[in-house]
Amino acid sequence: MVDKVAGMLAAILILLFTTGCWDRVEIDERGFVIGIAIDTMKDSNGKEGKAAKGQKGEFMVTYQLVVPSGIKQSGSTDSGGGANRAYFNITLDGDTLTSLAAKLASKTSRAPFFEHLQVVLISDEVARKEGAFADTIDYFLRDSEMRRSLKIMVVKGEAKQVLEVKPPNEKLPARFISSAAENTRKSSRMLEESRLGEVHEKLLKRESFLIQLVSVSKDRGDISIIGSALFDGRTNNLIDFIGGRDTAGINLLRGSVSGGVINAEIEGGLVGYEINWERRRLWVEVSDPERPVFHIDIRTKGIVDQSFKQMDMTKEEAIMKLEAALSQKIKSIADNAMNKLQKKYGRDVVDLELFLYRDHYEVWKSIQKDWEEGRKLFTKAKVEVTVESEVQRSGSILKSERRGRSVGDLH
Repeated sequence: MVDKVAGMLAAILILLFTTGCWDRVEIDERGFVIGIAIDTMKDSNGKEGKAAKGQKGEFMVTYQLVVPSGIKQSGSTDSGGGANRAYFNITLDGDTLTSLAAKLASKTSRAPFFEHLQVVLISDEVARKEGAFADTIDYFLRDSEMRRSLKIMVVKGEAKQVLEVKPPNEKLPARFISSAAENTRKSSRMLEESRLGEVHEKLLKRESFLIQLVSVSKDRGDISIIGSALFDGRTNNLIDFIGGRDTAGINLLRGSVSGGVINAEIEGGLVGYEINWERRRLWVEVSDPERPVFHIDIRTKGIVDQSFKQMDMTKEEAIMKLEAALSQKIKSIADNAMNKLQKKYGRDVVDLELFLYRDHYEVWKSIQKDWEEGRKLFTKAKVEVTVESEVQRSGSILKSERRGRSVGDLH
């Protein structure tokens, strides 16, 4: 009897372990969503629907799905209705993103699959609407198919148009946008990528933050990822757009410049300085906790990319003059950005409060509630910026040995 029972249990276990995955979906049965654009729903006259009255909900969402056969084919990058198209867009409207995802499933022959989603584009109208941005981020965080490395971008204008861009060198607009967002080594005016996980942290900590800003040309043939979108840490709503120059200044203040060109004028001539290294050092004086004095020391190294000024680059005097002009130009960019953050917006997105929290916790604890709100101590803090730039060429710094500096002296 015991042997029979043991045999039956063994048979049941074998059946359980050999049945496979009951919920498995074959790869050729999946509809891969690689891009999502979120706008407010418009009425027949092109005006906002319920969103115009300050209510949450009523989104117009565009999903970009891959056509595998179009990717495999070589040659034309036809994005229209031709046989070679590699994607198609579906635009739906509804009250919630959850209901729209379910609605999408009824509009396609393949089950929507979001694990390969690369970028979420949120229009500035949605980002300004009370609670809408946070609700949108919450949806993507709760969905188990979404990755925390997913890129979040704010669009100046209608987000849908960005997914309709027709890049000459890519078959998938969403992939083109995602790749372009990573080109920060070539432009200091681009903000570093805004990832879902990082945005979530800012929302949890109720800290003000920046997100990459993208816009599309009128003919939808090109995009621009210059500047940034500033969000309030208390309301989580979009406050304003930050231009490319001020975004470069913020990048310098944060020590996050990985490339880009700074133009400086020397005796009527223009010189282009390509940055290939930056380091920021930050320290603070807290003798008066309510009026801290921050010192931001910025060091850069780079090469003269282009010069419209005749200079003898072998002479120390010429190099010193060039470096002084470059340092002054970079300081001006950083100072202007800092002044705008303090006086115009009153929002700390250069992590000064975070530095206080880490290095002067007791001071931070006493003023945290009044940093951006209340007495707004951030606007009263003194920030002193110093800059020192070095000019390199062909891997060598163009300075005399008398000045005692080399590439390896700064790390």
